[in-house]
Amino acid sequence: VSKSFPAKNDKGQLMDGVDTVSVSIASYRVVESKKHGKYAQYLVIFCDGNFRNTVGVWKRYSDFSQLSRKVSNGPESCAAVVTGLNPLSVTDDDLDVELLPNAMTSWRLLKKRQRWYRCLDAGYLSLKVFLLERFLHDILFESSNPQILRDFVGVKSSEGSKLDIKGLQ
Repeated sequence: VSKSFPAKNDKGQLMDGVDTVSVSIASYRVVESKKHGKYAQYLVIFCDGNFRNTVGVWKRYSDFSQLSRKVSNGPESCAAVVTGLNPLSVTDDDLDVELLPNAMTSWRLLKKRQRWYRCLDAGYLSLKVFLLERFLHDILFESSNPQILRDFVGVKSSEGSKLDIKGLQ
């Protein structure tokens, strides 16, 4: 699943062309550490442009939880913005608030299906992969730019990732 955005340079200025971004969760694994015990990690695959700019990052549920807080508590909480909406009111279009209601709905559905304390059952983790991926897809489709997902996987802009690849050769 992918989405195209207007291309921007490192300064945020529009350029010719588009950035095509895709995100998915390929799999999960159960790991064990002395500090945290056993827990699940999810392999997030993020492609920014062509296959050369594909990154795979293992993320814990707590990373997704932190992302959900960013989505819901952007410059102003989505819930507060929606509650404050009045169809007859005059709004300030200069506010840079991005509402992602489907992403928040997906997160709430995931939370409703959540089990108590670190369930590592294969069936449950497979369902969780599906629900986490749905959450990421909703963020991708509702966002006006892919920066929140780039930040989540630790990637710079598409131009930056091309430079990083060239720097490694």
